[in-house]
Amino acid sequence: MKRFFLKGLFAVLPIILTAAVLYLIIGFLYNNVGVPIGEALKWGVVRFQGVDPRSPGESWTWLFRWGAPVVGFCVAILLTLIAGFFLATFFGRKLYRWYEAVLKRVPLIGTIYPYARQFTDFFFGDEKKQDFKTAVAIPFPTRGAYSIGFVTAQGMKAINEATGKELVCVFVPASPTPFSGFLVYTPREDLIPLPISVDEAMRIIISAGVIHPDHQAIGKTDKSETGTRRAELPKA
Repeated sequence: MKRFFLKGLFAVLPIILTAAVLYLIIGFLYNNVGVPIGEALKWGVVRFQGVDPRSPGESWTWLFRWGAPVVGFCVAILLTLIAGFFLATFFGRKLYRWYEAVLKRVPLIGTIYPYARQFTDFFFGDEKKQDFKTAVAIPFPTRGAYSIGFVTAQGMKAINEATGKELVCVFVPASPTPFSGFLVYTPREDLIPLPISVDEAMRIIISAGVIHPDHQAIGKTDKSETGTRRAELPKA
């Protein structure tokens, strides 16, 4: 019975996690873009068609109940796609860089925006694999317990000099939501390089350890991979 349950869990969990992520993204777009657009559409009907929103009549009831939210959500998706296509062009990239430069000069916003940008680049940007150089295991949060993390930098000079050790900067994502986590400065000798890619490590974290690469899962030894994959830490 337990075996069948685990098989079912392995089959269903990726679908549930995918649906949860899509739900969060769609909910964000709908609430922050779709709803305002829908309300603007309703306002336009009231303003220019003279419709009473309290009793719009049969011909406008569908719009106020269903039409405006659906149209608003569709427009939100369309605007997101258009923004993506535009930012992929030369002019779009130039304009976006100018827009970022302006934001960074605005009080308070200029302090928050760079960190928000780095945060999104870590998880959604094209440079994720460069920022997360190597997947490692480190003794965290206590000795004898290990967590998966990503080497992001070679540490900080002041900490190295104070401890007399070569410390490496490691980001340990929270599981199953890796959008937050812990920054740990760990001695290089304590790092265990893992022979898995950044994407494979992220799948392990998001699935709370349920999903492992076949060549690393206990009982699923891949002969073609055994003894051939080696992980190395980035050189100092």
